[in-house]
Amino acid sequence: MSAATAMIRSEARLLARNPGVVLWAAILPVAAAVVLGALPATRNPTADLGGSSFFSVYQPVLVLFAIAILAIQALPDVLTRYREMGVLKRLRTTPASPALLLVAQLVLVLGVSVLSTVVIVVVPAFLGAPLPRSPLLFLLAYLLSAWAFLGIGMVIASLFRNAKVAAGFGTVLFFVLQFFAGLWIQRPLMPGWMRGISDWTASGAASQALADAAAGHWPRLLHIGVLLGWGVVTSLLAVRLFRWE
Repeated sequence: MSAATAMIRSEARLLARNPGVVLWAAILPVAAAVVLGALPATRNPTADLGGSSFFSVYQPVLVLFAIAILAIQALPDVLTRYREMGVLKRLRTTPASPALLLVAQLVLVLGVSVLSTVVIVVVPAFLGAPLPRSPLLFLLAYLLSAWAFLGIGMVIASLFRNAKVAAGFGTVLFFVLQFFAGLWIQRPLMPGWMRGISDWTASGAASQALADAAAGHWPRLLHIGVLLGWGVVTSLLAVRLFRWE
């Protein structure tokens, strides 16, 4: 077994022992998607939502819910705790480098979020909910969204030295991002000025890009550009600011 595989397996076991992450990132959004997909009324187009159904508006929000829990809350919490405990520093004296641990965390976060997304999209389809009309565009929107969210999570892990502070900031940011994604006020129902702000946030752009792709349309260039911008800028900041100890 390679060092990378061993590290991923070890971190996966630790992640599985965290019931909060498993509940919020996997079980809760999946259960919500299944319930919404099983209700015929949620699949009917509604004039108030611009001709979209309640399910089609909420499915992208649930996908982003899972990504955000893992990237914005779980990832910074783990990395800052490891830094506080000196784990990253001690790894420098072993064949398993700190960079390998970082790669393992990114692989796990992306892997679990991909699995959650597949279930959120596929299982409701067996209950009558529609599948994305353009799977490739949906995949593109998902990857750009995941990149942006992972970048934000890495910046949080880079800026804060204290795990509790990082976790607290991540929690606040999670709710802000979910608000602009449309968790409480669906984007079609937002006032124009609020939707305009949402368009420039990572979650708002991601939510609309996923919704457009699911409807079979190309995401707007604005939303693609916003996601690319968030991904590039946060990645560069994380590389510049991240410290192993």
